[in-house]
Amino acid sequence: MKKITQNLSELIHKTQAFYSTDFSADYEMPADLLEMLIENEDTKEHVFYGVIFLQKKDDNSFVIIDGLKRLISLSLLLHAICECYKLTNKKNEHAIALIKKRYLFNDFGTKIQLNGYEKNIYEKIVNYGKMTPEEKEHPMFKTLHLFWAKIKMNNISAIQLFDQIKHIQVITYIFENSNIDNLELYQCLNCNNPNLNQIRLISSFIKNNSEKGYELWQDILNLFKNADMERKFKYFLFDFLSIQKNGIIPKDNEIFISFKKYYLKMINSGLSPENLLSSMKITAGYYIKISTANFENEEIKTRIQAIKNSNMYETFPYLLEVTEDYENKRITSETFCQLLDNVILFIAEQRSGNYESIINFANLSQEINLKMEKDAVNKISQKKNHLK
Repeated sequence: MKKITQNLSELIHKTQAFYSTDFSADYEMPADLLEMLIENEDTKEHVFYGVIFLQKKDDNSFVIIDGLKRLISLSLLLHAICECYKLTNKKNEHAIALIKKRYLFNDFGTKIQLNGYEKNIYEKIVNYGKMTPEEKEHPMFKTLHLFWAKIKMNNISAIQLFDQIKHIQVITYIFENSNIDNLELYQCLNCNNPNLNQIRLISSFIKNNSEKGYELWQDILNLFKNADMERKFKYFLFDFLSIQKNGIIPKDNEIFISFKKYYLKMINSGLSPENLLSSMKITAGYYIKISTANFENEEIKTRIQAIKNSNMYETFPYLLEVTEDYENKRITSETFCQLLDNVILFIAEQRSGNYESIINFANLSQEINLKMEKDAVNKISQKKNHLK
C-alpha cells in the first residue's frame, strides 16, 4: 500500500478514471467544501479534506474504496464554476474548456464512473441533461445548486476560487494489489461507522458470488418494498441471523459479517446459493405475514395481533420457526394457538419480573417448551386429584 499527500485537484487531473463500487455509501455530501474555501481565503493555507482509499485498476485508473463523496464534491464545485461563468468572455470559456478536459471528462466519458441511478444523475449534471423533479431532489444536484448559489451570491472571482481549489489537500492510500477483495477493504475501513449500509454490502457480496442468488435477493427486497416494510428489512435480518446463530443477535455493524459467515458456511456444506436464498425468501414471507398478522385463521390472527400490540418483537425469531411448522402442516392450528398463548404468557411474566433470563430465540424456545411440559404435568396431576 502506498501513501501520498497531494492536492485533490492534482489527483483528479493525473488520473484517467475513477470507478465507484456497488456498495458505496449514500450520496449526502461531506462538509461544505465551498464554505471551507471561503473561510480559508485569507490564510492561503492548505485545506485538509480527509483521506481517500483507492485500489489500482490499471496503470492510470482506480477503484474508489473510500472517498467517493470527496471526489464528487470537488467535481460538482468545478462544474458549478463552469456554470456560473459560461458565456461571459473568451478567457473564461477557455478556462472552462480546460476544467472539463482536465477534471471532469476523459476520452470515453466522465472521469468519475458511477453505477446505476447515480450514474444517470451525475452524467446528466455534467452534460447539462434535462433533470426530472425527482432527480433534482438527489443530494448531488442539491449540492451543485448550493455551490452555484453561493458563488453567485458572494460574487466570487473564478480565478480566486480556482486558486483556492489548488489548496485542497488529501491523504491518498493506494492498494497496489488489484486482486484484493475491495468489498473486504471497504468493510474493514468502515467497520465502526454507524452509518455503514450493511444491506448494500450484502447485496454486493451476493452479486459477486451468484447471479441467480442475486435475483432472489432482489426478490426478497421487493417483498418488503411491496409490503411497504422497507424499513423493517434490517430487523428481519437481525431475527433471521439470530436463528442461524442459536439466539445470538448480531450487532448493528455486524450484519454483513454475520450474513457472510452464514452464507459461506452453508455453501461449503453443499447448499447452492439459489437454494439458500430461496429458503430465505420463504422465511421473509413468514416475517411479513407475522408483521401484518395476515392469517386466515381468526384465532391465530388474534393472538399474533396481541403480540404485535404488546410490542413483543423479541419473540419474532421463535415465531418464524413455529410459523414455518404451521405452514408446512407439521403442527395443527390448535397447537399453533397454544404455542402463541405460551409466548404471550411467558413474555408477560418475564416483563413483570417473574423471569430473570434474557429473552432471545434460544432460551425463549427452551422456556416455552418447559412451560408447556409443566402445564401438561399440572393438568394430569389436577385430573388425578379430581378422580380421588
